[in-house]
Amino acid sequence: MSKTIADIPAKDDCDVRFKFREAVEEDIPALIRLFKETIPEVYGQILPKEVLKPWIEGERLREDVGHLWHYTIVAEEADEIVAASARIEDLIALLWVHPAHHKKGIGSALLDIIEREIIKSGYETAKLDCFSKNDRAMRFYMKRGWKPSYEEMDNVVGALKTMMIKTLAKAKE
Repeated sequence: MSKTIADIPAKDDCDVRFKFREAVEEDIPALIRLFKETIPEVYGQILPKEVLKPWIEGERLREDVGHLWHYTIVAEEADEIVAASARIEDLIALLWVHPAHHKKGIGSALLDIIEREIIKSGYETAKLDCFSKNDRAMRFYMKRGWKPSYEEMDNVVGALKTMMIKTLAKAKE
């Protein structure tokens, strides 16, 4: 059974509510579907189709989701998963919102929840990486206080990624 974390109204539509909860193993097919529908929209302008193919058509996505679902928080609208975020220790491993649900505040709410979870785990800073040419995501993170730290090549996909960091809390004495 999953644990509900928050129940938050949509940004511009108070009639729509998003439920945020910990993922359960039964969510794996819905997470795969979410990611397959999101990948072309988010990464199609950044990465060539042949690079995306193992995730969209192959088993790569199933393997990734199989590894990450334990660390994932999902956002649901009417019992449908519309966004997900995962963290491993102080690293935000993913934050994806279905394109049909962009600009509703789901990404910001998920990021806030994940940042609070990182703080609760005792970390003072958090990190994530983002494809350097993903202008929308880069603006999203920087608007929320994330700072670019350095760039490195992602040799799997052949694109530059920017490592970003954010100070979340002061050290406890």
